[in-house]
Amino acid sequence: MVISQSSTKENAEQLKKEFPEAAIGITGCWSSGEPHPPCEYNYLIVHPGPTRIERRISKNNFIELLFLDKNTVQNASDNKIRLALVDINVISDPHWDLIPIVYKIKADRSKHLQQYAKNILFKSLSYLGRSKDSVDAANTLEAGFWLLCSANSFARAIIALDNKVPHDTHLLKEFRKGIKKKPAMFDIWSEASGINLATKVSVARRLDAFREILQVGYIFSYSHIFNDYINAYKFTEATSNYLVKSHAILDAYCYLGLKITKAIEELYEFKCRINDKPPLFHEMFSQLTVNAKPLKKISKQTILLIGINSEEQKIREHNAILKNLIQKFAKSI
Repeated sequence: MVISQSSTKENAEQLKKEFPEAAIGITGCWSSGEPHPPCEYNYLIVHPGPTRIERRISKNNFIELLFLDKNTVQNASDNKIRLALVDINVISDPHWDLIPIVYKIKADRSKHLQQYAKNILFKSLSYLGRSKDSVDAANTLEAGFWLLCSANSFARAIIALDNKVPHDTHLLKEFRKGIKKKPAMFDIWSEASGINLATKVSVARRLDAFREILQVGYIFSYSHIFNDYINAYKFTEATSNYLVKSHAILDAYCYLGLKITKAIEELYEFKCRINDKPPLFHEMFSQLTVNAKPLKKISKQTILLIGINSEEQKIREHNAILKNLIQKFAKSI
């Protein structure tokens, strides 16, 4: 895929024409100056109305628009929105709706990133708790899944503690930078995340699994993950393929692991909400692999394509070692 150097400017000019009264900013990889060619252009648009996501493909550019009203931006408590504001470059603000908010947040950049790291470290410990409950119940697939979730969250926390906003497509690279003086830590993380299983074949399997999961969750059109699932898959496929062709197999495997775990966790959350039942995290897959209208089931084969570590003894060992590591970081913040 060839993307012209003028794409960022062309996209911005088009959006300013389309939304002349809106404040617009670019976030993510393209705002931080570290994009892969197929990385989507993420734009935040301050616009009246409900929060929504729109995906577009224009001149081989993948574009994602996040529409938020001014009140949501001013009172941002959601991690995704707050990190976007830390990372944003404002390109249009005719009514001064965005610049003052961004200035205030960027002035406290380190504080916001440290608070995010603290929150996500505790989330990582929570995932380990779910993993332990699952393995104790002899549900090793769930145990391996929650262990992977914990490892992903830990990596994001380390990146934030390095005063950077984590980006999914660059997670492995940024995590390595954050721990470059602590190689033993990467060994612990790689064992817990199962990244040593990465091959071209396992990457292709994860991509297939992600497509199947999106097709199951398409009914949740209000979701950031499942909205416009066809383009959501195309965006992910393009990035994965680029990483594989660039011989970054580990990065592609890690990236798809992030996308899959987020999608499955949200899918299960929605299913529990629809059925008005509390989540039983140690039984998640047994519930997701059963039809329950209006949600279709995920096939067992799709779960197996993810490549989750399901060896009980190894899961217990990785749980204990990763927990000790996370607790040390949590205490130091």
